[in-house]
Amino acid sequence: MRITRKGKANKKVMSVIAHNYDKLKQLCGYRASGLYCSKSREDIFQDTVLFVSQDEKAVSLPDKELIQYFCYRFRMIEYQSINDNKLLKEIPYADYLQTPKTAAKEE
Repeated sequence: MRITRKGKANKKVMSVIAHNYDKLKQLCGYRASGLYCSKSREDIFQDTVLFVSQDEKAVSLPDKELIQYFCYRFRMIEYQSINDNKLLKEIPYADYLQTPKTAAKEE
């Protein structure tokens, strides 16, 4: 549902993520249950890795702040996935839809 970034990953950011990979998994609680838009928490975690590695803001952050930023982005992507999942479950009934009004009726 969301548009993914298409760009190059920053090597510095990827090395910080690689060194702290297990710590990031524990902080983000990726083992909790849930499936949103056919995405598990592991998929959301990997989406976060891709997002943060391509983010320009993450390049200038020190290691400790980068870990906090990663956890923040994980929660944001998880929130977006949950809301996307809710949108897919909604059924637009005919009673809720409005017909467009025409300016002039032909009789």
